[in-house]
Amino acid sequence: MRENSSKFLITALVLAHFLGNLWHGDAHAILEISLPGYKAAFVIVVILLGPVVGAILAWTRYSFIGCWIVGISMVGSVVFSVYHHYVMISNDNVEHLPPGPQDAHVHFSNSAEFIALIALAGALVAFYSAGRQYTDSRGDT
Repeated sequence: MRENSSKFLITALVLAHFLGNLWHGDAHAILEISLPGYKAAFVIVVILLGPVVGAILAWTRYSFIGCWIVGISMVGSVVFSVYHHYVMISNDNVEHLPPGPQDAHVHFSNSAEFIALIALAGALVAFYSAGRQYTDSRGDT
């Protein structure tokens, strides 16, 4: 994958991830599911801001670091999303949502799945790009 192609793909995945999280946040608001302060801080710093900062850096001379930031923050998003939406029993789990309109439940479930899958794709592409940059910088083929 050419360097600019991977940068465009990383940027597109980060944008899709950001928009997916806004979509999911809307479902949280509709169903009145709130997160404790420390979890909300994790969501803001690691899940929302981390990938955006990394994607911006990917277009600079700090591209290698940017790819690592995107990769690590997206792994954090996958772990957080899968654990909270599919493993931990709480009102944030797709199988244990609070009462509300059926379309809000579908909205919540679809957006939870979307952000986990996009985050996984983003992590894979970012780590692949970082690996290619490292290999290219060493002159390996």
